[in-house]
Amino acid sequence: MFVVPKMKKILSLVVAFNVVGCGRETGPEPPVAEPLQVRPVAEIIQPEPPPPPAISIWNAARAGDVEAVRRHIAGGKELNESDAGDPLEPTPLHCAVVSGHKAIVEMLLASGADINIKRTDGLTALDIVHKKNPGASDEDRALRKAIAGVLVRNGATAAKYK
Repeated sequence: MFVVPKMKKILSLVVAFNVVGCGRETGPEPPVAEPLQVRPVAEIIQPEPPPPPAISIWNAARAGDVEAVRRHIAGGKELNESDAGDPLEPTPLHCAVVSGHKAIVEMLLASGADINIKRTDGLTALDIVHKKNPGASDEDRALRKAIAGVLVRNGATAAKYK
């Protein structure tokens, strides 16, 4: 009989703690924070494009100045714009092909230059590279053949043979 009253006391304490909440105050739920918008750093911090080089893109392509051509491309230069100062109005691609700068040809094509655009004389880059030059050295012929290969692999067609 002694056990039952103790059990009643313990049971009433348990019920009281559950009802009262063990001394915890209940209040309004804390506000839910809105989810953070995480954006890539590249979107937030956009470096300014480098200033355009002093040399034009056409002269840089003629001279084989890879860095100047790269800076023109990074600055958003229109790659299919003709050189108005030249009567043939070549694009940078034509200038690079005439001068035999394979690396610049590849860079211009990778950056979206039109491979089949024509100069005022109607020649494409592939036509220019195929022009006969009897005085050309074996090294020059090998370079022109390599440039022709790059052009053909990228979809070039010759205007003379269309």
